[in-house]
Formats: sequence, C-alpha cells, structure tokens
Amino acid sequence: MATLAPTQVRITADEFWQLCADGKPRELIRGQVVETMPAGFEHGRIAQWVATQLTLYQQQIRQYLGEVVVETGFVIRYPDSESVRAPDVAFIRKERLPDPRPRTFAEFIPDLAVEVVSPNDAYSAIRGKVEEWLHAGVALVWVIDPHRRTVEIFRADAPPQTLREGDVLTCELLLPGFALPLTTLFGGLQAQLESPSNG
Repeated sequence: MATLAPTQVRITADEFWQLCADGKPRELIRGQVVETMPAGFEHGRIAQWVATQLTLYQQQIRQYLGEVVVETGFVIRYPDSESVRAPDVAFIRKERLPDPRPRTFAEFIPDLAVEVVSPNDAYSAIRGKVEEWLHAGVALVWVIDPHRRTVEIFRADAPPQTLREGDVLTCELLLPGFALPLTTLFGGLQAQLESPSNG
C-alpha cells in the first residue's frame, strides 16, 4: 500500500492506537506516523483472493492450522522505537496465538506476511518493509506484484525466489500441500471458473 510523508514526532504503539481512533489509514515506522493511501481495486482483489485461498485450504484439509487476517497491525519493537506494520494478508500458526485474542494491535509477529504492490509503491519502500518483517522474525514474506505478475518469496535464511506465471505458489514451511497457481492468483475467480477444466 502506498505511503505518504512521515510525521516528525516519535510515538509509541499504544499512542498510535489512540491516534488511529479516527479510522484514517496509517502505519507506525520506527516511532514515526506515516499516512497510507487506500488500496486500488486490483490490489484489494488480489489481497482478498490470497486470504480466501489460505482459509479455504484449511477448510479443505479439515484442519485448523492458524488464523488468516487482513490489514492487521503488528507491533515490531526496537531498542529505541516501535513500528506498527499492517501486511495486506498475514497468517499466524495456532500454537502462537494468545488466548484471549488481542483486541488492539498484535503484540506478536505473523509467520507469513503478504504484501501486494500498488502502482505507486516505490520498490525501495517494499524492500524496506520486507527487511523489517524478516528482522522481526517473520518466517516467510510474499511480495505480490500484479503489474509484473510475479511473486517474490523472502526468507531470512535463503536468497529471494521469484515466481512467474506458469509457476505455483506453495507454502510447505507453514501450510503443507497448499498450492496456488499464479495464473489463478492474477486471474482470480473469473480465471478459475472460465478455465477449460471447469467448462
């Protein structure tokens, strides 16, 4: 999601929660508030599709592996500041979920963070967000670029991997057996329902 200029005042995650009561889209980056722009249509469609597929996968195997959330704030703490980042989609393994579930920002990090690239996103900003997720301990980050029709996969202990149309997005580390063809990812419901195998 595209970002605008940050403020100059450094605040905490708790103060940021109070600030967000007005409902305006923002993130907190190392203590500074950064306004974000609403997602475009294609961005929102792809994020929704990924979240749906991650949920349907668990229903199909009839096994609850964890929670899928969208645009949820996660607190990342540093010695001198805090960030609150909101991936487009996130997955958290069930054994890492607190009981009761948090009503405010999550004080834990997701296992999978999914970022969908908007047309006006700077690639450096996307990479910065990926690096922050990996630094915080996120196991897996997917960067989905609808314009290039690619998915970049990032892990802390491996070089980045780029998938293109014709490839299949999997998640054996967290969701064994999950498979999402990129053709379906970028084509969405229309591509799935109008494919020859469904005709």
